[in-house]
Amino acid sequence: MSFQATHLHFANQVKEIFNIQDFTRYFSGTLYPDSRYITKLERELTHNRIEPRKIFNLDDDFVKGWQIHLWYDKLALPHLDKIALGKSAKLLNMKDMAIWTKVSGAKLVEDFHWWEKTDWPQILPNLKYITNPNQEDPAVLKKWYQHFIAFYKNKPNLEDYRLQAAFMGIPKKRINLILIEANKIYNDKIKRAQTEQIMDQVILEFKNLI
Repeated sequence: MSFQATHLHFANQVKEIFNIQDFTRYFSGTLYPDSRYITKLERELTHNRIEPRKIFNLDDDFVKGWQIHLWYDKLALPHLDKIALGKSAKLLNMKDMAIWTKVSGAKLVEDFHWWEKTDWPQILPNLKYITNPNQEDPAVLKKWYQHFIAFYKNKPNLEDYRLQAAFMGIPKKRINLILIEANKIYNDKIKRAQTEQIMDQVILEFKNLI
């Protein structure tokens, strides 16, 4: 998964393509899939993609936002892997924690960049608990939305992402490793620039699929 500012920015960039009518349902749907970290659902229940062209046929903007999230994950991952690891995702075991940590560091740097570029006055008022597609506890899902509304209200620094990762249930030792990797990429001007270019590449790839 990419981090949530990245997902929300991408959703805002492609919203015109899908004739979004209800921005609250759309952006809240975009934020929904990774709530599995705190609801403890299996990933398969929140990360089931449909073909991009089929998104046009959906009649619920919440589900459109949900699918936009999943397609950013799919298309961005190979780019993130090459920056963090120098190899294609297809050649790697993403369940390997050393690999996962390095790629997560790249995702964090990406998110840190997109916080500054995101239209938060457009997005934050439209984030809230809407529905529980997998019968999750509504109280837990509400905490998910409330956390990110508060977190993204003010500019974070890299260290602030400890709070986000801890909220998501990532162990403290693993958070430390992610931040070490994030700082390595952030302080490497070439790799940092590469993470900042991923969004444009993904938008082009996504448009080619629809």
